[in-house]
Amino acid sequence: REESRDMATYDVLYLGGVKVATPAENGITRSVNKTWSENSGRTSAGKAVGTIKYIKKKLEITWGKLSASELKKIEDVANDKDKPFKEVKYREVDGKMQTITCYFGDSVAQIYRYQDGKAQVTGYKISAIEQ
Repeated sequence: REESRDMATYDVLYLGGVKVATPAENGITRSVNKTWSENSGRTSAGKAVGTIKYIKKKLEITWGKLSASELKKIEDVANDKDKPFKEVKYREVDGKMQTITCYFGDSVAQIYRYQDGKAQVTGYKISAIEQ
């Protein structure tokens, strides 16, 4: 699903309907992944043959510094074991907002230090893989 948005707006990323902190600069890497049918491969002459069964997207999302509440907002959505599939709404390369249904891969948090008993996160990364 697509919706047109003015690129001057700063809405960049929603996870499970929740607007989360804006990722770092160069913080979203989008890959387009193809799954080929079982009859795909190479002929004896080396020519590729087969059909694509489906095409899915994967987003590698990276944030810089996050507060404890910003991190909790992301992890509450990404680590919901009762509802692992969530809508992810992000700004596509054409500037339009795009929504895909995803599950989340493992996350990595870079903890800089602890202050008042709470972690100060200076880097966080997670993958959103289209269902």
